[in-house]
Amino acid sequence: MNLVTRLDFDGLLSAAMIYDREHIADISFTSPQTMEEGGLLDILQRGDIIAHLPFHIDAGFWFHNHDASHIDPKSLLSVKGKYGKAPSTARQVFDYYQSPALKRYELLVQVADKIGTANYTRDEVLEPKGWIMVSYTLDPRFSHDESYGMLILNSIKAGKSAEEILALPPVARRVELYKKDEERYLKVLNDSTKLDGNVIVTDLRGPVGAPRGNRFVVFVRFDQGNVHVRLDSLGGFRTRVSVSKSIFNRTCNINIGALMEEFGGGGMEGAGTCIFGRRVAEERIATVIKKLKA
Repeated sequence: MNLVTRLDFDGLLSAAMIYDREHIADISFTSPQTMEEGGLLDILQRGDIIAHLPFHIDAGFWFHNHDASHIDPKSLLSVKGKYGKAPSTARQVFDYYQSPALKRYELLVQVADKIGTANYTRDEVLEPKGWIMVSYTLDPRFSHDESYGMLILNSIKAGKSAEEILALPPVARRVELYKKDEERYLKVLNDSTKLDGNVIVTDLRGPVGAPRGNRFVVFVRFDQGNVHVRLDSLGGFRTRVSVSKSIFNRTCNINIGALMEEFGGGGMEGAGTCIFGRRVAEERIATVIKKLKA
């Protein structure tokens, strides 16, 4: 039996616990988008375990922490696991097995819950440490590096502390890269951001190129806003619109994923993206902002 999961902290912690309880022959990493587009023919076999990813009809086990009401109940009759709304997928795995052998992961599950609900303090956003910093090094914008994911996974399974993991040379290099990116991001953030009513708008479509940046920093800098719209250029011909709710000013009641679906995109209740072509971008961006203000 194989395991397919997502290459982030929640996915890796879930994988560590599943490894402990099941006989796993191999692990593969993929993205929710790849799952939804059906690009798993070469890695997913009937009866495999899927964790922290959308459902697939071939799943024997499925662990996920988002609403599953849109899935045909008949498709889930023979599927083991735990799914539905929860703070994290790791929480679903931990609660499903209810095994004393997994008690050693209990504090890490609490970390996954914190990350999954973006329940950060301002200090944790501005100066991340420990497991929060480890999770930031798994940002897919660095790269989809499966060997790096396995390094973190094996370290978690071995019981290493966050400090021990952060001291590993590949992890230390990513921490250094994160900090350099953050310096660049903070420099351009104020110049590229404006507050339009309750909507924070950051336009990073300039010729210099956009640094990655911690997406929560803007909510510290512009705490009057309750939702953020980030604009990134895709080759100069398209604009990616990324929308997310503030984790500090939690007064935005719009379902962001549903809003993005209106424009051909998607996402979850608290965050989502869509892409516009150059000819229609400005008009549709204005419409998105108008809806968010309403």
